[in-house]
Amino acid sequence: MAPKKWIQRLLWVFVVFLFLGLSSLLHFFSSSYRKIPCEICEIQFRTVPKSNWIIIYPGLVGCGKKCPMALGNLRQFQLRFPNSNFSFYFLVTDPKETEEDIRNYLAYYQTSLAIQALRPKSMEEVRFYRRLGAYLPEHPVLKQKDEHGTQFFLIPPNRKVVYALPKLGENDWIQIQKEMSKE
Repeated sequence: MAPKKWIQRLLWVFVVFLFLGLSSLLHFFSSSYRKIPCEICEIQFRTVPKSNWIIIYPGLVGCGKKCPMALGNLRQFQLRFPNSNFSFYFLVTDPKETEEDIRNYLAYYQTSLAIQALRPKSMEEVRFYRRLGAYLPEHPVLKQKDEHGTQFFLIPPNRKVVYALPKLGENDWIQIQKEMSKE
């Protein structure tokens, strides 16, 4: 084999290993959650005790697929961390929902989870929740599709940031607590 081709192959192997190594390092040091500054949290949740972590799940009233599983996850999460104080909210993503429909939908879950409905009160709040990744349908056809995310929003007691989590997992919770204790 000519020395030039040998050097090219060696260089190619080096580049591949470099990319794989960098990718592995990024994956190792990255987390599965996003941390977003929260401009509205102190005002929005001023009545929630300062010792409480706030967990918000954005969902669709009447959802029979993802929301029941996510709300079940909230119950389990609460049971796994009995020494932590939480306030749970169901972010009503359809502005056309009636108060009665919301009450009826949440009644089942409220037997074992102190969850309250949360509605955006301004366009600023709607834009904020959309920026976090909440699915807020404005057209009835979008709601009929019953397609929305299964993420959670976690707001620490300091109310300065929101953690957007794709799932409510124990590892992320522990990592976030460690991050908060450093501040």
